[in-house]
Parts: sequence; C-alpha cells; structure tokens
Amino acid sequence: MTIVTAKELKNKTGQVLKRVREGKEVVVTVRGVPVAKFVPVKKSIRTSTLDKKRQAQLQAIEEGLGKYKGILSVDELLRMKQEEIELEEGM
Repeated sequence: MTIVTAKELKNKTGQVLKRVREGKEVVVTVRGVPVAKFVPVKKSIRTSTLDKKRQAQLQAIEEGLGKYKGILSVDELLRMKQEEIELEEGM
C-alpha cells in the first residue's frame, strides 16, 4: 500500500492512478490523517462497463443505419451515440 498526501495527489494524479492500475492500493492523507483510499477496480466491473459501451455502440449502428444510411459513416454514428450517452450520464 502506498500513502500520498493530498498535495502529492493533486500534483501527481497520473502517477498515483498508474499505481492503482498496476494493482496497488493508495491511501490519501490530509495533515497526516487518512481521508481516502484508491483501490483497483475488479476486472469483472471493468468488463461490465465495456460490455455496456459495446452494446450502446451496436445499438447506435442498428438505429443509425436505418435513418442515416449513406449519409453518415459508422464512426460518425458511434461518436454521436457516445456523446449522447455522456450527456445522459452527466459527463
């Protein structure tokens, strides 16, 4: 387990997240007191999220081909659907 200060997290977020991706737990402290813990996401959760995105992409293709056949490319349809999903999720 790695311990980092809030300031270190702010300045080195990418490095901290890299450690987490590598399977390490990271505890964040403020004035020496632990306040947060980053842990790797289980593979099954990551896979589930990817599956949802793939399903949305396939749905976009199926829905889009009827409306936009010959007008937009599949890549454009997927980009539009991804933007729609992100708006719905509040990203």
